[in-house]
Amino acid sequence: MELEGSFPQFGRSTDNNTDPNQAEICDPPAWLSTSELEDELQAAICQATTDGEMDPALAEIDAYFAHDDKEAPTAYRRSLLRLLGLLRPQLADLLGRPSTK
Repeated sequence: MELEGSFPQFGRSTDNNTDPNQAEICDPPAWLSTSELEDELQAAICQATTDGEMDPALAEIDAYFAHDDKEAPTAYRRSLLRLLGLLRPQLADLLGRPSTK
């Protein structure tokens, strides 16, 4: 939900000279296993599907897993964090995902 008159986001860069199409690469913390990332994403998906309305993020997540492409473990963990950020952005931010504007 977008609030009218945005509030300042303390602690985040306000550099407007960066290319918004350039994706920042972030690695989830090493103390969080791939299995735990998968569990968090699954829990977020289950919660989103039981809320009653179809979240557009679910379509993007579904499209990602519809591909049979094998990713390197590091790239797979990055993808999990990005997908988790679609449904639980605050958790993803805490885990090191770059903020989205």
